[in-house]
Amino acid sequence: MHDILKSAGEGRGQSVLVEGTAGMGRTRFLRSVMDAAEEHGLHLLTARARAAEQGVGYSLAQQLMAGARTLLAGDAFGALGGRDPDGPDPATGQGLPQALAPVLATGTPLLLAIDDLQWADTPSLRCLGYFMARLENTPVAVVATVALGETPGDEVMAEVLSAFRHRVLLRGLSAADTARLAAEAFGRAPAQPFVDACRTATGGSPYLLEALFREMRLHGLRPGITADRVRELAPVEVADTLLPRYERAYPGAGTVLEAVAVLDGSATGATVARLTGLDGLRAADLVEVLVRAGALTGQGSVIRFAQPLVRTAVLARIPPSRRDALHARAARLLQESGAPAEEVASQLLCVRSRSGLHWMCAVLCAAAGEVIQRGDADRARAYLRRGLEECEGLCQGKLLHALGQIELAADPAAAVEHLRRALGLRPDIPGRVDIRLCIAHALQLLGRPAEAERVLLEGIGEARSVRERSAEMLRAERCLLRELNLAVDVDMDADTAGTAASLPLDAAATPGDRHTRLSLAALRSSRRGEQRDLAVRRARQALQEEHPTLDWRIATRTVPLQVLSQADELDLALAECQALLDRAGAEGSRTLLAMAHGMRAEVRYRTGDITGCLRDARTALAPGQTSPAGHWSRTGQAVAALVASLLETGELRQANRLLREFGLDAGVPDAASFAALLFHRGRLRAACGYLEAGLADLMECGRRLTAAGQLNPSVMSWRSEAALIHAALGDRGTALLLVDEELGRARQWGGRRAIGRALRVSGLLAKGRTGETALREAVEVLEASSARLDLARSLTDLGIVLRKASRLGEAREHLRRAQSLTEQCGATMLAQTVRQELLAAGARPRRLTEVGIDALTPTERRVALMAVAKLTNREIAMKMFVTQRTVELHLSRVYRKLSVPGRSGLTDHFAELPGGTGTRAGHPADGRRPGAGIGAQDCADDMAAV
Repeated sequence: MHDILKSAGEGRGQSVLVEGTAGMGRTRFLRSVMDAAEEHGLHLLTARARAAEQGVGYSLAQQLMAGARTLLAGDAFGALGGRDPDGPDPATGQGLPQALAPVLATGTPLLLAIDDLQWADTPSLRCLGYFMARLENTPVAVVATVALGETPGDEVMAEVLSAFRHRVLLRGLSAADTARLAAEAFGRAPAQPFVDACRTATGGSPYLLEALFREMRLHGLRPGITADRVRELAPVEVADTLLPRYERAYPGAGTVLEAVAVLDGSATGATVARLTGLDGLRAADLVEVLVRAGALTGQGSVIRFAQPLVRTAVLARIPPSRRDALHARAARLLQESGAPAEEVASQLLCVRSRSGLHWMCAVLCAAAGEVIQRGDADRARAYLRRGLEECEGLCQGKLLHALGQIELAADPAAAVEHLRRALGLRPDIPGRVDIRLCIAHALQLLGRPAEAERVLLEGIGEARSVRERSAEMLRAERCLLRELNLAVDVDMDADTAGTAASLPLDAAATPGDRHTRLSLAALRSSRRGEQRDLAVRRARQALQEEHPTLDWRIATRTVPLQVLSQADELDLALAECQALLDRAGAEGSRTLLAMAHGMRAEVRYRTGDITGCLRDARTALAPGQTSPAGHWSRTGQAVAALVASLLETGELRQANRLLREFGLDAGVPDAASFAALLFHRGRLRAACGYLEAGLADLMECGRRLTAAGQLNPSVMSWRSEAALIHAALGDRGTALLLVDEELGRARQWGGRRAIGRALRVSGLLAKGRTGETALREAVEVLEASSARLDLARSLTDLGIVLRKASRLGEAREHLRRAQSLTEQCGATMLAQTVRQELLAAGARPRRLTEVGIDALTPTERRVALMAVAKLTNREIAMKMFVTQRTVELHLSRVYRKLSVPGRSGLTDHFAELPGGTGTRAGHPADGRRPGAGIGAQDCADDMAAV
C-alpha cells in the first residue's frame, strides 16, 4: 500500500478495492491507509456509505464534497457558475466531477477513502465511476472497502468495482496477531492452545476476536480456559450486529441463519427449507448468498457456519421457548427423513420440555449405541439420561440397564444405582440375569465381593426354576469371582472344580459363558500351582472370546492376563495388555483403562521393566481413573506395583508417602488384590531396617494366601522373602523350611521365574559349594525367562560369592552382566550394589552404565557423532589421527552399547544431542537417578508411625 500511495503522490493515479467478509477488519485497514496518507503528501477526502442512506441520492458524494471545501478558498466555488456544490445535477449525474475539478486543477495530491462501498447510492456510484475513469496522470488515489457477498447485483456497482486497478482480499489474522490482540485485551501473553482455540472459533476475524474477549471479560474468564469453554461462549452482540445486516441485504437470511444454527451438522438445503418453511429454491438462493458473504460454508451437502462463534451467538439470540420449539421440530424432521439416530438425538438433547414423542426413547437408545462404538461414553450417557425423562415402566428399565452398562466404564457406584433400579422394572429372566451380572461386576470393582455374591445367589435361585442354563452361567460367574477374591473354601473348591471340569462347552454356550469357564479353569490351576500348560492354554482360549459390549465381563477381563503373567508367559501377557488398552481407549472406558494399566504394571515388574512399571502404575492411580466410592478391587494391584518399583529405584521415602496417601500404611483391606501390597510393603519395611514389621507383613500375606488355597509361589514368593528376614534375625531353621517348600511348589508349577527366585534364596542360605551351585542353577533357569531383574539379582549374588572366594575374574564377569541388566531395568538400588562389588572385585568401572548413550566413552561418542554426520570410516580415522581399524572397533562398541544394528540406528540416539555434549534430560552425568541411594536411615522418620 505504501508503494501505491507513493505512486499516486507522484502523479500516477491509483485505485485500490479492499474486500473482506463482515468483521474481517476492512475499516481498520482503511484507517491504517488514511494514517499513511500524510506521509506521502496526500490530502484526505473521506466518506462512509450507510445502509440506511442507500436510497438517498448523492449521500456519499455530499460527504466527499464536505471534505473538498476545506481544500479550496470560498471564491473557488464561484467558478462553478453559482451552482451549490452540495447539490450535483441529478439529471446528468456529473455534479461530483465538476465540483472536484477546481481541486484537481490545483494539483493537490488527494486520497479518497470510501468505506462500505456496497451501500453507496446509485447516483454517487455513477459520479465515482466517471471520476475514476479520469484518474490517469493525476495525483489521486481512491481506496474503497466493500463487504464480500453484500454488493447489489446492478450494472452500475459492477462497473465501478471492475474499474479498480488493485484489489486486496483480507483474510483471518495469523496466530501471532491473534496472540497480540489477546495480550492487549488481558494484559498478558496467552498460551498457544488458547490462541488456536480462538482462531478456530472466530476464523481469525478481528471483530469476532474482540467480541469474544469482551464476552470473556464480562464473565471474569482469563486466557487459560480450555478450547471447549471457548466454543461455549456466545457473545450475543455478534448476532445482534450481523443478523439485521444480512436480513437487510437479503430478506429471509436471518431465518436461514437461525435454522442452520439449530440444525448444526445436520443442515442441508432440504432440511433448512423445511425448518424455515421457505420454498426450496428460495432457501437455496439465500444459502448461496450467505456462503458468498462468508457467513456460511457449503462443504459437500452439509451447510455450516464459517465461524463457529457466530453459530453460538445466533443460537443464544433466539428466545428459549422458540429455540426449544425449533429443536423439537428439527428432531421430527430429521427422524421422518431417515437421518442417523445420533443426529436426531442431538436435537432431542436440546429440547428442555417433555416432547411426548413415542419414538424418542428408541432413537436415544440407538444413538447411545452409535457413540459408544466411537468411545464417547459421556455422550451416550447424556442420551440415555434424556430418554429417562420421557419414559416409564419397561422402557425405563431398558434405558436404566443400558445406562448402568455405560456407567461401568467410568463410575461403578453410579452403575450399581442405575442397575438396581432397572432390576425392579425388568420382569424377563434373560434381562434380569444380564442385569445381575452387571451389578455383580460393579460391586466387585468397588471392592464389595460379599454383595456381589449375594446378587448372584439371588439370581441363581430366580433363574433355576425357569432357565437352567442361565442359572449355570450365574453359578460359574460366582465361582470365578470367589476364585478371584481368594474366597475359596472346601465346598466352593469342589463347586469350582465341577464347573471348570465342564469344558469344553457345547456350541450353544455364549462368548461370556465360555470366557467365564475358561478363565475359571485357568485361574484355579494357577491358584493350586498345577498343570501350568493347561492353565496357559485355557487363558489363551479365554482371550479369544469376542467382547460384544463395553461392560462385557469387565471385572474379570484381566484374569487370563493374570494367569499368563503367573505362568511366565510375559511377552504374550504384555501384548495382550496392549490390545486391552487399545480396546479400552477406543471404547472410552476409564475403568478398563485403569485395570489394564494396573495389570501391565504388574507384568512389567515381573519382566524387570521398572521404568515402564512406574509409568503404568501411576497412570492407573491418576485422578479420574479411580473410583470416588473408595478402593477399587484393582487399586491394590497398582499401588503394590508402584511401591515395588519405588523400592527398586531406591525411592523409599516416596514409597512410604504413597502408602500414607492411600491410607494403606496401617491396615490393609482383606481383598485378594491387596495381598500383593502386603508382600511389597513387607519388603519395603525390611529395606528401611524394620525387619520385624516387614516379616509380619510377609507372614500375613502368606496366611491370607494359604487360607484361600493359593499355593503357587509364582503368584507371590512370600516364603523366600520371609526366609531372608528369618535368616537375618537368626532363625535359620525356619528360613530353610520356608525356602525348601517354595522351591518344591515352584518346581511343581514349572514357572522359571518362581524356580529361579527360590533357588537364589536357597543359594544365599546355603554354605560353600552348595550355595554356589544353587546360585548357578538360578542363573541358568532365569536365563531362559523374561525376568531380567531377577536374573540380575542372581548374577549379583553369584558374583559376590565368587569374589569372597577370591575368584575375581569370574566374579567380575558376572557382576558386569548384572550391571548391564540393572541399567536396562532401571533398578538403581541394585545397580549401586553391583558397582560397589565391581570395585571390590578389582574392576575400575568408569561409569555406572554399560548400555545406553551414557555408557559411551568420550572417544566413542565423538566417533558416533561423526558417523551420524555421514563421514566414512576413513574420513573419521583421518580426523582423529588413528587407523581405520580403530574406528571400526569404536563403532562396534557403540553399536553394542546402543543395541543398534549399524549406522542407520544411531540417528535416534543422537537426535537430542546436536552438539554431542552434555547429558540427556533427567539423567545426571553419573547415570544415577534422582533420589537413588536412600537407605534405611532415610526412612526412619517415615516409618515412625508404623
